[in-house]
Amino acid sequence: MTAIWQPATALSDLVQVQEGLDFSQYRPLNHITAEPFRNDFLSGPFQQTEKPLPQSIYSTLFWKGKHRPWINDPCRAVWDEKRRFWRAWMLTNDNPDYPISTWSEIVSPDLKNWTVNRLPFYQGNLKTQMLWGGSVVIDHNNTAGYGFGAVIYLITLPVGGTSPYQSVARFIAPDLGLSPVFDKIVLENPGPGDIVHAGLDFRDPRVDWDEEHQQWLMKQTVDYGIVFYASKDLEHWTFLSVTNLAAWRQVETPDFVKITAKDGTTKWVLLFCLKTWDSKPYAGVAYLVGTWDGTHFTPDEPTPHLFNHGPDYYAQAAFQHDGHTYCWGWMDNWVYSQLPTQGFTGNQTLVTELSLARADDGFYRLNMSFLEGQHETYSTYKDYWDIRIADDTSDKTWSPSIVDPGIAWRADIILKRYMPRNWSDKIQIDFCIKDNNFTRLELDPNGGTVTLSRAQSGNRPLVTNDENAQQTWLQDHQAPLPMRLFYNISIIYDVSTVEIIINNEIYISSLIFPPDNATGIKIAHLGAGGTFIKNFRLSY
Repeated sequence: MTAIWQPATALSDLVQVQEGLDFSQYRPLNHITAEPFRNDFLSGPFQQTEKPLPQSIYSTLFWKGKHRPWINDPCRAVWDEKRRFWRAWMLTNDNPDYPISTWSEIVSPDLKNWTVNRLPFYQGNLKTQMLWGGSVVIDHNNTAGYGFGAVIYLITLPVGGTSPYQSVARFIAPDLGLSPVFDKIVLENPGPGDIVHAGLDFRDPRVDWDEEHQQWLMKQTVDYGIVFYASKDLEHWTFLSVTNLAAWRQVETPDFVKITAKDGTTKWVLLFCLKTWDSKPYAGVAYLVGTWDGTHFTPDEPTPHLFNHGPDYYAQAAFQHDGHTYCWGWMDNWVYSQLPTQGFTGNQTLVTELSLARADDGFYRLNMSFLEGQHETYSTYKDYWDIRIADDTSDKTWSPSIVDPGIAWRADIILKRYMPRNWSDKIQIDFCIKDNNFTRLELDPNGGTVTLSRAQSGNRPLVTNDENAQQTWLQDHQAPLPMRLFYNISIIYDVSTVEIIINNEIYISSLIFPPDNATGIKIAHLGAGGTFIKNFRLSY
């Protein structure tokens, strides 16, 4: 089993040892999570409170009358040029007596190794002392008048200055690393009308500089769609247009990035999370590709595409630097967000890099890949080459000789069609196997689908009696699988998380909670045809 040093938890690990407290077996090693700021109650058993509390991620996570810490939505990362590292933020709570939402700042040299840094906001002078989603920009050209390089935070507050509804506040700091100070409400909720509909959602401002049109561009979610605003000074905002997404409501966390494909075509990509898909309740992230004229976004296709096909990817945050586009998200699902938190308070996904490519139908799609250098997480690896599993051989299954790769590993697999035969009817990649426990990735190249199944991955780790939550956890998740001669599959398993990318086209993220000793891996051929395992690299 590989021992992995994670700077993000080093200090709190020592504190836990000193106080005789243990971290949960579920705490991931390579996915950033919250620090247990108050260790005295974190290691207590689960208890579903009888107290009437607002429905939320933390409403029933109680012990001795105290709220547990938690995290959810990540914010976009910003490169700190002066100090040469990344800064990012995530929504969190650090008050065991009352769940006040704030931002926790985290830092990283490479977008792979994160350290929890601080809680930078003072909220005592706010009407309602809660911070929700937003974004951070560096005002390089002093458009706001607070100095070249001033840091502007635009954040949703539950109430505005005169409005009782969600509004956008501005906080200001002269430099990254300094605590931001509340300035004012810069965009009040307009109230029910043409822009804001029932529900009065008006949140998650994502702000970027639109170089072509020389304006700051804000994207806001309003339940049924995304509203665009423009500003010259980050204070006075002018309404531009609305992109209606009512068929996928409720939408949140809008990102709008300009990407140039390898063929030289430039497109704008609108990403957002949504709570309806195929007219059914859902929790995930989708995107549209199209054009932007400075006022209106025109999608190339009317229907969005799912960005991630797994059950646990929400509240994405996309950001750009030096010609690269990156994205990460909250690794959970609102249907069953009350997960085991004994020494573990949830986590974000890995950061992936995005690109744009023309798909088989002629439209442009997002491609995604794990970051270069992610392999450096592991101490060693073993390669296996040229393995055939087919209907005309006695070998229908194959397993690596490494029987216990530990609780954090990566498998990079190159599958090739066994010519001149068709692909195997089904290719099953099972991992975290022990007795009846396993997680399965099943490819059906001829049928054009890939399915992740975690129903047998271990005990259902939900601290709720909600049957809908239980059934949602057990559901398989299927994605379209384009016919290809090769399938390049990367699987990153990290204690209680699995993230999978296939041919840079299909991305699947899921929580799983297998038993400690469930370490087996197996690839199986089913039915007719055949498959050639060109290479299997196991890093551990």
